[in-house]
Amino acid sequence: MLPGKTYAIPELLGILRRRWWLIAVPPVLGLFASLLVSSKLPNVYQAEVLVAIVPQRVPDEFVKSTVTLRTEERIDAISVQVLSRALLEQMILQYDLYPRERAEYPMDAVILKMRANIDVIPERPRQGPRGPEPLHAFRVSYTYPDAAIVADITQRIGVAFVDQNTRDRDALAVATNEFLDSQLAEARQRLELQEARLEAFRERNGNALPTQLSSNMQGSQNTQLQIQALVESAARDRDRKLMLQRLIDEVESDPGMAVTPPPQAQPTTPAQVTGSAAEQLAAARQTLAQLELKFKSQHPDVVRVKRQIQELEPKAAAEAKTGTTEANAALPPATSREELARRERLRDMRAEVESLERQLQFKDSEEQRLRASASEYQRRIDAVPGVEAEWSQLTRDYASTKDLYEDLLSKSEQSKVALDLERRHIGEQFRIVDEARVPDKPVSPVRIQISAAGFGLGLLLGLALGALLEYRDTSFRNEEEVQNVLSIPVLTSVPFVATASERLAHARRRRIAVGLAGVAASVGCYIFWSMQLWNYLV
Repeated sequence: MLPGKTYAIPELLGILRRRWWLIAVPPVLGLFASLLVSSKLPNVYQAEVLVAIVPQRVPDEFVKSTVTLRTEERIDAISVQVLSRALLEQMILQYDLYPRERAEYPMDAVILKMRANIDVIPERPRQGPRGPEPLHAFRVSYTYPDAAIVADITQRIGVAFVDQNTRDRDALAVATNEFLDSQLAEARQRLELQEARLEAFRERNGNALPTQLSSNMQGSQNTQLQIQALVESAARDRDRKLMLQRLIDEVESDPGMAVTPPPQAQPTTPAQVTGSAAEQLAAARQTLAQLELKFKSQHPDVVRVKRQIQELEPKAAAEAKTGTTEANAALPPATSREELARRERLRDMRAEVESLERQLQFKDSEEQRLRASASEYQRRIDAVPGVEAEWSQLTRDYASTKDLYEDLLSKSEQSKVALDLERRHIGEQFRIVDEARVPDKPVSPVRIQISAAGFGLGLLLGLALGALLEYRDTSFRNEEEVQNVLSIPVLTSVPFVATASERLAHARRRRIAVGLAGVAASVGCYIFWSMQLWNYLV
């Protein structure tokens, strides 16, 4: 290259005219070579299956699914199972795939190659009004040189995805149901054990439980009030008994003394009245009238007095017919009316004293019973702090175990519903929408790209060779180059005059080049025609 030489459009066109053969031949050779290479490459076909993801047809608010993995994660998990060694090796042997690789490499390497030719591509989620929607489909594709085989294998892989998804969901639902059933059985056993402990503790401690503290305290207060009322009533009865006893003693010591019994604190019962049946009947009716003012008709005392009245009425009627009574028959005929009244009053007072003694005995026994009951209530109240800690722990454990059991029971019922959902195939399912079809055209090699690449590389090589030769050329070709490079004027130019030997040598080289070009063109045309390379241009 001459120093200071510049290349404008005329100079570049001159270079193209001088070295056109060097620039044109490499692209042709590159195109021809790329056609030869692409003709040797086998056709590779690809088939694909579109699998739609059908969502659960029952709302999640009604039935919760037992599958918690996202769809993308489940597809990855199913891919591991579908593309396992067992299934791929079975298809390799059944369809006689990769015979050359099986002859040269172990089966593991062949399986890895087949697995590399299988693609599972999820569809891009659509953009909904609330953001990206869940994955709704994915594609399964497989590439292999045989178009018919590739369609069959792709269809089998797609069906395997659908079947494996159904089996996994069923197995997961069954496993979840069995797990919850086992946990529910264990929780039931623990609950029954806690109930047994609680019942044994309740039987062992009786009524001294913290939950009965208020009732025990109320019972203790009521018992104390009853004891107090009973003590006061017994004191009044003792005072009246003493008064009656002194009066009886005074009357017996002084027969002429008038008898005026003290006022009674309670109504006279028929048992306290002695005399004729008519007198007892009158006293019983008076007592019944007094009792009915205080008690209801179902009260035991009212019922007892009514029964006595029924027994006395026949006796009083019999005495009225005979006109005499046993008491009057027993009296001496000479006894005065005052003496009879005195004796009657003494009998009444002695009967009342006997009644008071019986009442005092009953009240003493009742007081002992009430004091024993009060002691029992106090014992229960005093025992509460000692059993409260254990009772609280037992009730807390029982409550937590019961809550756990109820929660597991609810989950178990939901799991059974989800299992029935999966068995009816109402849950999320995979469904083949587009089945695999036999491909019409191969997906590789892309021969038009190979041809374009060969032609482009040849063109770049030709341009590079032309530029290299031009860079090494240091000759002057016109007056402008001499003036531009040497900066001296050109006085004259002498044209090149070839000798006869030079003209013969030049003609000989031209004939040889033309012959070689013809031979190369003939060979190329023969190869192009015999191998039908025009089929590999697209």
